[in-house]
Amino acid sequence: MKKKIASLLVATLFSTLVLTACGETVAPANAGNTTQTQETADTNAADAEDTAQAEASVADTDAAEVEETTEETKDYGTLSVAFPTGNIRIAIDILALQLGYFEEEGVTVQPVNIKGNDALTAINEGSEQLDILTVGFVPDLQALASGYDLCFVAGTAVEGGALIAKKGSAVNYQSGDTIIDLNAIADAKLGFVRNESAWVVTRQYLLDHGVSEDTIKAIEDENAGSITYYGEETEVAQAVQKGEIEVGFLPMEYALLYADAYELEVIAASGDLQPNYVCCREVTSPAKLNAKKDAFVAYETARIRAWEYYKQGETDDTVKADVVKIVTDYSGKEADYVETYLYGGVTKYSADPNAKGIAKYVLAAYNSGALSSSDIDFGTYDIAQNIDTSAYKTALDNLVAKNADNAFYKELQELYTESN
Repeated sequence: MKKKIASLLVATLFSTLVLTACGETVAPANAGNTTQTQETADTNAADAEDTAQAEASVADTDAAEVEETTEETKDYGTLSVAFPTGNIRIAIDILALQLGYFEEEGVTVQPVNIKGNDALTAINEGSEQLDILTVGFVPDLQALASGYDLCFVAGTAVEGGALIAKKGSAVNYQSGDTIIDLNAIADAKLGFVRNESAWVVTRQYLLDHGVSEDTIKAIEDENAGSITYYGEETEVAQAVQKGEIEVGFLPMEYALLYADAYELEVIAASGDLQPNYVCCREVTSPAKLNAKKDAFVAYETARIRAWEYYKQGETDDTVKADVVKIVTDYSGKEADYVETYLYGGVTKYSADPNAKGIAKYVLAAYNSGALSSSDIDFGTYDIAQNIDTSAYKTALDNLVAKNADNAFYKELQELYTESN
């Protein structure tokens, strides 16, 4: 930039010298011609004004370049984040990564294929292997009860579970009054993987609608009850197909994925029984959050922007097609499956921490017995001490401040007030 200004000054100086020389040559021949003298003066004044404008323009450009450079070079460090292979419940993170939002906000996100106990152990021990786990919830609570120092900072998705039956028989377990037929469900042979959220929610729904705790405990009795526990979701689907169980509980994506292969149909979405119940939460440790707070704020800022883009796809077919393509390419799933999952009501994406929803689900999980073997009495435990929404709230407030007319961000502020 200094070279640009120097060149401009040299050119201006040369132009001024030439104009002066011309004036001295003409003056003796036109000594009495005031009009010519005035024209020369006007020309010089005009050239001087042009030069000043050019220098001002150069200065503005220089300032813009400095500002742009400052924006491009902000760097809040690196976060290692769980991106389980093929999992599209983390679609918000996939979009933020592939659209470059993380980079734009100044945080480098390193995708890591780690989950479960290994992920929670890495977070608890302060390992650089992982900073944020993006999937799961009940295992997080179980780890918390084992003495892990964890905190929930934001959301990944809500709802996403299903009650399933063999094709043609779902109507036997449905009710116009209570969504599911309480007696039919209570009398049926049931099956699921332990701690399946669809059962946790259904169990609480049965309790809330008058089915006694003793009745439910009798159903859950492993020796005499009517529930069979399976090691993985495929086994649940196969058991329904073979008639070994009558009602299965699965994540909705499995219910759809296995529908044709195992002749299944959905009785009800568990989100109908408890709207917006939390499933996957983003968990880290207080130490990691405090040490990398700016990175977490940048991370949540990018995710909120990606969430906004995803939501635009609900009304804009061009955006929808782009979102589906991005997630399909990244996950390796079939495009039709991805579109149904993202926009067909399978799950709902939400980055909001939903502290109230966390407390409600913790109670439901406790009632289901999923947390009965822990060292913490989650029936009385205040889970609020393990929730820190500060990074998400700061990110949202910053976006609102910079985009005062953005209706989506204002809606998120209202949602935050209602749910936290």
